[in-house]
Amino acid sequence: MRAGRFRTALAAASVSAAVLTTACTGGPGAPPAPPAPVSTSAAPTATAAPVVAAAGTGLKFPGKSLDVRFTAYDFTTNFASFYVTRTEPTGGGPHVADVPGLHRLPLAPAARITSSDPGGFPFETCPPQNCTPGHELEAVLGHHAPGGLFARMDVDVSDQITAIAESAY
Repeated sequence: MRAGRFRTALAAASVSAAVLTTACTGGPGAPPAPPAPVSTSAAPTATAAPVVAAAGTGLKFPGKSLDVRFTAYDFTTNFASFYVTRTEPTGGGPHVADVPGLHRLPLAPAARITSSDPGGFPFETCPPQNCTPGHELEAVLGHHAPGGLFARMDVDVSDQITAIAESAY
């Protein structure tokens, strides 16, 4: 009897998937799809809308690279606070703007932080001993206060920041 219920459930799921696919792909009777957003920036940008957590995972940005503005680092939790940014056109050239919504993610134990200057940061970024990515990020943020550190950030699949590359702007 179980096989009969399974076949019935499978058939119902197939019909539901077909209806959903038709509605989402512009099949007969489906509303037209909205036009794709147009980027007016020469630089790569983050999405215009706040990014939501991956469905059912609780993760925010697994496996993503994002343009961000770091605002703080908390040693007690090992979390960095940041805004996702996007480039907007203005009369005087492109302007970097925050996407609304402050986010927090942990730094990976071996996170890399690099300067936009090939010679490195023009200041001491770590104590002489026991330097961690947290120490380095805190030092860099201290030199970029109060505006924050604009950077390209890489996040691994477990939602930890693995790389921070300072942006030139």
